[in-house]
Amino acid sequence: MIADLEFHFQRGGSFTARLRPELAPRTVEAIREMLPLEVTVYHSRWSGREINFKARSPSPVPRERQTSTVNTGDVIYWREWEMPDGEGQEAIALYYGAEVTRDHRGYLPVNVFAQVPQAQWPRIEEIGLRIWQQGIERLTVREIEGKNA
Repeated sequence: MIADLEFHFQRGGSFTARLRPELAPRTVEAIREMLPLEVTVYHSRWSGREINFKARSPSPVPRERQTSTVNTGDVIYWREWEMPDGEGQEAIALYYGAEVTRDHRGYLPVNVFAQVPQAQWPRIEEIGLRIWQQGIERLTVREIEGKNA
């Protein structure tokens, strides 16, 4: 079954992202186990046009086809890879612009596991800018059946 993630924001707006198990099958499996999520979403300026939220995977997520270069619409999983499994921070992030993933230590390798369709990019930019300018907000993430399933 082809599945999508639906992101619904407290102050309005929603969009979907297509899960990409061909890129990161174990990451997709871990994300599905976490759902549904009700989280606080933040804006990050370390990696540019990015909104993100803390996550806690039910089982260790391995490195899968990692990159430090992301594109508009990419949905990624990141953790402190150098920490033992189950320790350290984990996050999910959505990009509304092409960026290099980084923090104060330098480049950050990430697993890309979903993609927001190009037709929805103006919406994710609008929501990303709103969170950057107005601050945090609540977000609900759930799995839905894909439109092309």
